[in-house]
Amino acid sequence: MLDNRYPLVSVIINCYNGESFLEETIDSVLRQTYENWEIILWDNRSIDDSAGIVKKYTDKRVNYYLSSVHTPLGEARNKAVNYASGEWCAFLDCDDLWTSEKLQKQIDTINNNGNAGLIYGRMSVFSKKDKHSSSWSNRMISHKNKLTNILPEGDIFHKLLQYNFIPLLTAIFRKDLFNQVGGISEHMEIAEDYDLFVKLSRVTQACAVDQVVAHYRVHENNLSIDRLEQDFSETIEIVSRYLPLDIAKEALKFHHSVHAIHQIRDGKFLKGFYRFLLNGSLRSLISFFLKRY
Repeated sequence: MLDNRYPLVSVIINCYNGESFLEETIDSVLRQTYENWEIILWDNRSIDDSAGIVKKYTDKRVNYYLSSVHTPLGEARNKAVNYASGEWCAFLDCDDLWTSEKLQKQIDTINNNGNAGLIYGRMSVFSKKDKHSSSWSNRMISHKNKLTNILPEGDIFHKLLQYNFIPLLTAIFRKDLFNQVGGISEHMEIAEDYDLFVKLSRVTQACAVDQVVAHYRVHENNLSIDRLEQDFSETIEIVSRYLPLDIAKEALKFHHSVHAIHQIRDGKFLKGFYRFLLNGSLRSLISFFLKRY
């Protein structure tokens, strides 16, 4: 059983020009039924009113830190964790939300599963369609919702290499394990969550809360095809580290096949076709369309 030292959970909110949704995000933490937490708000040199919004809060559990320089997101997350005093850490980006019982459900899971160092759950996806409706946003919502149907537990390394099914905003993890695996690769900007979860899955067991614990917001600033290209590039880099393991070889074929499909859908026919021929596989293609991850 966990003791009740204060704080047990450090909630890391990385922020860069997040004034549009930041207050909603912080409020969703303040509404937690579990109260033994702190917020580490890491401001990555915002030039909007993010700092002003945070400083309005008088709750002593809300802590504001301003980075000395703007850094890639992976490095910013590591720097924020350095200030965390909790045994467990969680990342919540400044445009997403938690359900009020999110932490309580996960602490209950920890108490019942002493060997688990990574706990995650389901999420919902929402968008202000009147402002940001597009075929791309609809695909993003469909993709994110598909992730919530997959909740492996225990030793998840093999499955995680093939597909990133852990939504960052739902997860909490032990800080000592974060340090043990070296944190996040600091050059990562898009797939830094995947980088972390793959590393953690090599050294600890995972548990899942089979309920929605967080809400992922789709909006114009995270709807970029260029970001998807970078996401695939970083994902392939992460999986390649585990070569020559057979599971890594198969996972790379899967990721290249999925990348090829997205390139073809986005009109990059030749790039997608050649990527599939050189690096993909028919088996991976079938798995993708049958959603057998």
